[in-house]
Amino acid sequence: MKPEINTHKKMDNEENEELEKKGEAEDVKEAEEQQVSDNTQKRRKQRRPVSTKRLAVYLLIKLSVIAVVLWVVFTFILGITINHGNSMHPAVNDGDLIVSLRLQNPYLNAAVLYEHDGKTRTGRVVGLSGNVIDISENGELLIDGAIASEDIFYPTHRAEDSDIQFPYTVEEGRAFILN
Repeated sequence: MKPEINTHKKMDNEENEELEKKGEAEDVKEAEEQQVSDNTQKRRKQRRPVSTKRLAVYLLIKLSVIAVVLWVVFTFILGITINHGNSMHPAVNDGDLIVSLRLQNPYLNAAVLYEHDGKTRTGRVVGLSGNVIDISENGELLIDGAIASEDIFYPTHRAEDSDIQFPYTVEEGRAFILN
């Protein structure tokens, strides 16, 4: 009789070895996770509570940054002013708060802020480069020979103390403003 070779035992041994290797790998993995968890807990314990002085410094820094940003925005991008006078009545009245965009080029019929004699004034752009502006005897504003279309007609009169002679051709790179 031939001796029987127990192949099951060999397979069982191989399977056991594989299971042991997997078990060892899982144990190593669990140990690493435990170590990471322990390190995290140690860091949490080592953190000191933030002092009131440090919080005050952080707050002052944040407020300073906000103040600088607002200063830049309202100095170079937006303008805020109070209108003095009724030169643009009824659209803009005396005492109205005006917020303007400083970066925009003027365009026809735009309300603009400009400096004249050291004062900020409000006006309306009625002509751009190359336009011929004239004022008729009836108070009609003529732009390139055509009457300016307006929702409400307000008579326009020539300023007696003005150096401008009508008809006036707007120079290149300039705008004609009425107020």
